[in-house]
Amino acid sequence: MGFNGKSLILIGIILFIFQIANFYSIETITPELERAQVLAAIASLIIILIGFLFKQFEPLAGEKADLKGENKFIFDKNIPDEVIDELAWGSEAILTSTAAASILIHNDGENILRRGINSSNDFYPGDTCQRSIKDMKTISLANTKFYPGRDEFKDFCPDLPSILIIPINDKAFILIGGWSAKCFTKSDEKWINNWSKKINNIFSKNNF
Repeated sequence: MGFNGKSLILIGIILFIFQIANFYSIETITPELERAQVLAAIASLIIILIGFLFKQFEPLAGEKADLKGENKFIFDKNIPDEVIDELAWGSEAILTSTAAASILIHNDGENILRRGINSSNDFYPGDTCQRSIKDMKTISLANTKFYPGRDEFKDFCPDLPSILIIPINDKAFILIGGWSAKCFTKSDEKWINNWSKKINNIFSKNNF
């Protein structure tokens, strides 16, 4: 069982039941024992309360989707070694340390890297991707089911439950698809944004 809000609630309830059972098993009740029982009960209730508060902040991720596509790792062979080394490392880190299922990196009209579950079709960025690089802001589609422009991404990977678009510069961006709705945390977005800045520096260094 993972450590989460439900775990804390369960632990608090178990401790509360134990202290009640202990109270009824005692033959002689002293003032000191009464105070200890009250403190134990309060502590159990506090743990339960913390569990409920913790539970409210847990991400409400949906069920893992059955994505259609091939698990691939394709990159432009003309990319400088330093650039591809960084992109290969970062894309692997994203796939293994977050809920990402698919990654695509687009630069100046070309898909220079595709990794994870991807469609076999060529991907062409639409309005949403263009808006991200124009405004230089991350766009998070936490639940694509309710996004009217979701068809823009069908050639990236069909039926992705969630999508992140991270701009690198005014002509490049990182496209990331998640296994389920609401699966990316703010921490995920923050470190991928920081990685995109590093990629931009490497692109500039290599005149790419």
